[in-house]
Amino acid sequence: MLSKFLFVMSAIVLLGLGALYFVFNSSYQDSFEARFYYFIGNYEKAYMLSKRAYEKDSYNKMAFTVFTQSKIALNYEEYIKEGNRYLEKIEKISSSKKYSEADKIRVKMMCEIMIDRYKKLSPTKLTDKELLENSKKIYMKFKKLYDELYGN
Repeated sequence: MLSKFLFVMSAIVLLGLGALYFVFNSSYQDSFEARFYYFIGNYEKAYMLSKRAYEKDSYNKMAFTVFTQSKIALNYEEYIKEGNRYLEKIEKISSSKKYSEADKIRVKMMCEIMIDRYKKLSPTKLTDKELLENSKKIYMKFKKLYDELYGN
């Protein structure tokens, strides 16, 4: 009976010491904060914090995971922003009265860039589903536009 009690108390003390290690270790504090920012969608802040945490402790797996996932999410965000900028430019070009050969080539290049960039994005199981959906919508717009204008 006494041995069971000592075993349980030892386990509780070890768990407590482990928790204290994570609470007072600055690398893990940064990791937890980075994870919070990742889950609320602030990928840039999560990237910076997780990078700092990983630089402090290269064995911090949480920091490495959040760092990697934030980098992927930032690539998706940039793809979506660039796609929207290109779509605005294409809208401006198509609404003008003159549509020159240079405009046609410019639109074709924008479409090809966005189609190729989408193929280079590499999602993981942890990538935000909303980012995946939005990037796919952008890709489909460019793919559809390219197919309609250039017949491939």
